[in-house]
Amino acid sequence: MLASSFSVLLPVLFVLVLGYWAGRAKKFDKDQVKGINELVLDFALPAVMFVGIAKTTTSEAVQELPFLFAIFLGFLGFYLVVLSVSLFVLRHSIGEAALQANALSFPSVAFMGIPIFKGLFGDAGVLSVTTATVIANLTIAPLTVVLLEVHSKRSAEAQLASAESEAARLARQVRAALMNSLAQPMVWAPLSAIALLLSGLRVPATIDDMLTLIGSTTSGVSLFAAGLIIAAYKIRVTPEVAGNVLVKMIAQPLFMAALVLILAVDNPLGREAILMCAIPSSAFSTLLAPRYGIYESESASTLVLATLAMIVVVPAAIILTA
Repeated sequence: MLASSFSVLLPVLFVLVLGYWAGRAKKFDKDQVKGINELVLDFALPAVMFVGIAKTTTSEAVQELPFLFAIFLGFLGFYLVVLSVSLFVLRHSIGEAALQANALSFPSVAFMGIPIFKGLFGDAGVLSVTTATVIANLTIAPLTVVLLEVHSKRSAEAQLASAESEAARLARQVRAALMNSLAQPMVWAPLSAIALLLSGLRVPATIDDMLTLIGSTTSGVSLFAAGLIIAAYKIRVTPEVAGNVLVKMIAQPLFMAALVLILAVDNPLGREAILMCAIPSSAFSTLLAPRYGIYESESASTLVLATLAMIVVVPAAIILTA
């Protein structure tokens, strides 16, 4: 079992390290890295997500309801727990707390999930990754943006300069964040596939082949892009960063394991839900932090160290959930 676990992970690590080396060696400039990210997030990943859902039957979708609820609670519920601890125990600002909660509850399923899950579960694993990505991008992503906007406008000058009430401003920010999420191809593409699934329509084979061709680039390019992103940041180990890594890589998988038991999620979906939480942090918080000028070093260091911890945590999770 240990050998098979590493056989799945080794190709993932190889491409990740290759991307990291290319980033450290300055083989790609910022615009090129941005272009590679857009290839994954706006073209390849949405295509593979659309195909994965479109091939699903209605009965299979119904069977996944406990899994969907577990993912929802395991991501958003864990986010709210970390947010509360960050605000009331660690005494962070609401912006810092939002970024910390995002880093500890939002696994990098979009970049690392498909190659790992396809190796373990075949094409069926792609649907689980798609579901998790949509849930995270419709809940955690907009909520984080809204809280960061609240943080940025919580100065006396901003409040005096605006005649808009706090409630109205918050409502506007929520709407804007949700609309921004819905405008992303990796959100509207799977939602379109869900609409087709519910209507009973099937995607023509020719269109399926077209999308599968571009979608087939997702695994390798997404991992390479993740390596490039990680290479751009320096590591600074502090007690909080170490705690972040432990919470993300140990506490969240355990939290999900408890949800799987409570909600009676059958295997292989229960196993997939737990393994998803053993995937390192998404780069979302690391990319947002510089825009707001807060929690930059902590977000980047958490991302890098959680990725290193994956070498031990993911094989262990594969063995323990077998």
